[in-house]
Amino acid sequence: MDLKSLEAVLWIDRLGGFKAAAEALRMTQPAISIRVSQLEAMLETRIFHRSGKRVLPTPVGVTLIHYAERILQLRDEALLTIKGHNEENGILRLGTVETTAHTWLAQLLCRIDEKYPNITVDLDIGISDDIQRKVAKGMLDVGLFMGPVNSPMMIETPVCSFEVALLAHRTVVGQRGGRTDLGSLPALPIMTFSRNTVPHSMLHRLLGREGGSHHRVHAMSSVPTIVSMLLSGAGLALLPPDVVREHLDSGALCRLDVGQALPPLNCVAGRLMKHSSGLVEDVVAMARNVAQSAGA
Repeated sequence: MDLKSLEAVLWIDRLGGFKAAAEALRMTQPAISIRVSQLEAMLETRIFHRSGKRVLPTPVGVTLIHYAERILQLRDEALLTIKGHNEENGILRLGTVETTAHTWLAQLLCRIDEKYPNITVDLDIGISDDIQRKVAKGMLDVGLFMGPVNSPMMIETPVCSFEVALLAHRTVVGQRGGRTDLGSLPALPIMTFSRNTVPHSMLHRLLGREGGSHHRVHAMSSVPTIVSMLLSGAGLALLPPDVVREHLDSGALCRLDVGQALPPLNCVAGRLMKHSSGLVEDVVAMARNVAQSAGA
């Protein structure tokens, strides 16, 4: 039951004959008759019968016409919606890690809203592996994650770098100054991002080198939870200082000197080569500009 056959049935009913319907649809009368015959064969019943010079629908024909009107109306609605769903009037599926969410993401969303007022942003916040995987599967248009992952299917543009540091509440450190010996600190848990993230691996390597085996590593997917526990003095945390800048500036939190420079987290904007577009590339450029303005 194709749409052209349903259109033929509707026009025959509206105009009262096969010839008039054929003229309206710019088809031949035999072509219209074939379409109706095929529908009748499929339904195993008559759709029209003749009453004098006028063609009238049978009871089955009346039911078919009712459904045909609904189906074709839905088709027209779909076409209007899809034709209007261009790059500047649709949905942008954006994924990001928590580090950007707690630093400059709000400014990026404001920039997108200002330039593309008819765009709706569907935001997905997660760990780098999840964001990268969703981009690779076409579930996100663009993802901000820690990389690069060097995928042959993906374009990855460097956006910014986040410094990483070991942080503590001032009461935990007390009057200590200079280099911190992790082995001499109280056996507090050290919190960082979820397993399979760069900071989590970085922390395990740091503890292995510094002899801090008495510290447990708590993997957490929520930055606000880590910060809350850090402020309560319940543990240490390996985090980008940018996410707790106000608490560092106020003196509530402090950085620990672990005697070595920790490698930064490199944030990239990833998108599939085959799905990239002018809008996506513009959003990537906006992300780089916003991150640079924020000092990341």
